[in-house]
Amino acid sequence: MNQSYRAELTCLFGDPADADLVGAMMEAGYRAQGLNYRYLAVNIKKGDLGKAMDAVRVFGIKGVNLTEPHKEDVLSYLDELSMTAEITGAVNAVCNREGVLVGENTDGKGLVTALMEEGVSLSGKTLTFLGAGSTARAAAVECAVSGARKIYIVNRSEERGRMLEELISSRTQAEAQYIFWEKGVKIPEDTDILVQATSLGMEEELPDINYGSIRPEIVACDMVFCPRETEFLKRAGECGAKTISGISMLLSQTVLNYSLWTEHIAPADVMYEALCRVLSDEDQIDGSEGKVRTERGQGTAGLFGADAADRRLIAKMTEYYAGDPKRIQHFLKVYQFARLIGEGEKIPSEELFILRTAAIVHDIGIKISEEKYGTSSGKYQEKEGPAVAQPMLHSLGYEEDVIDRVLFLIANHHTYDRIEGTDYQILVEADFLVNLYEDGCSRKTAENVKKNIFRTETGLWYLEKMFL
Repeated sequence: MNQSYRAELTCLFGDPADADLVGAMMEAGYRAQGLNYRYLAVNIKKGDLGKAMDAVRVFGIKGVNLTEPHKEDVLSYLDELSMTAEITGAVNAVCNREGVLVGENTDGKGLVTALMEEGVSLSGKTLTFLGAGSTARAAAVECAVSGARKIYIVNRSEERGRMLEELISSRTQAEAQYIFWEKGVKIPEDTDILVQATSLGMEEELPDINYGSIRPEIVACDMVFCPRETEFLKRAGECGAKTISGISMLLSQTVLNYSLWTEHIAPADVMYEALCRVLSDEDQIDGSEGKVRTERGQGTAGLFGADAADRRLIAKMTEYYAGDPKRIQHFLKVYQFARLIGEGEKIPSEELFILRTAAIVHDIGIKISEEKYGTSSGKYQEKEGPAVAQPMLHSLGYEEDVIDRVLFLIANHHTYDRIEGTDYQILVEADFLVNLYEDGCSRKTAENVKKNIFRTETGLWYLEKMFL
């Protein structure tokens, strides 16, 4: 099918507009479902919001996320509001329904969904919120309308705390009580769920509370999503509390926005993997040197995301080679050697992820080569493989830059005179380690390969131990 440049648009409006995480999830979902949608981050100054909302109607933009300073100002440009958006007086998502702009607030829905997915019911529960800003307001109201019995609001500004107390008490069935946030404030004894809803945590600060008052029975949530495990969650966990990361809430509200705008059930697993790949590079910061620690395994999110992506692709390739155990075992062995060598060489996480992906699909051109040419010759694999791999990788939500490099590696993995990049070198070495064994190579062949092909210390170690 020819490339279409007429895509449906979804956007983030903010000042500044930073959409690295949400954009990665949205775009991965669109690719996985073959939707001709794009997600754009657009910097909109406070005085220009009206023009921007006019553009939403004129351009037929399907949906818009709103961040500061527009969450409240946008109300005057909308046609309808959800119940939560109307109660809180703030909107973080707009859905364009054939020119009718409907405002929603999914901040709180993300929290409620994350709790439900962890098996935590809100019915009859008592919650304590640290903070009374726009995020806390949306989340507290959503919990109140979702069955919470009582909500404590702990906040330094009495005016804002009292306003949220009054809002919940007057507009929902829940009871609300304001608590002044003094130094070392205690968490009320009847708290079932504790929610950290301030910006503390983004800079690895700790909310000034009495952590000894957090009982093991409490569920502790942090609406800060980067880093994945904030200092608040670490301390709460040390007290025995069950902890829920802001990552779960961010994913839940993004999935909801996706479904509202596209009218498709969001591919949550694909979106989660995309989120984890971004966080594996951005979430782990070495404070002493100011460098990003990108090795897989430094963060649970990054490791889980990569492993989950590998499993999904391995399952696809196993289906592709169904009935051919030799091919299945071959790519699995190449994958394992590539991963071991890549980890041994300590290559950057994104490069390792590309290498692992390429190792799984490196020989994907064999079937079509045998059908078209009657041979599985390497040059035909290189020629035919990329066209087979591309739609498979798209269907699983891989990002374009990853796909481009993987296709390059497929198209060159039997070419040894112009190896470009560590991922290319390691893929070749892993493939040789498996082929030398499967072909029953001689010692002389192994020595020639060592001299002419192998370059990495880890690859040479495996070659020598196996064959020399």
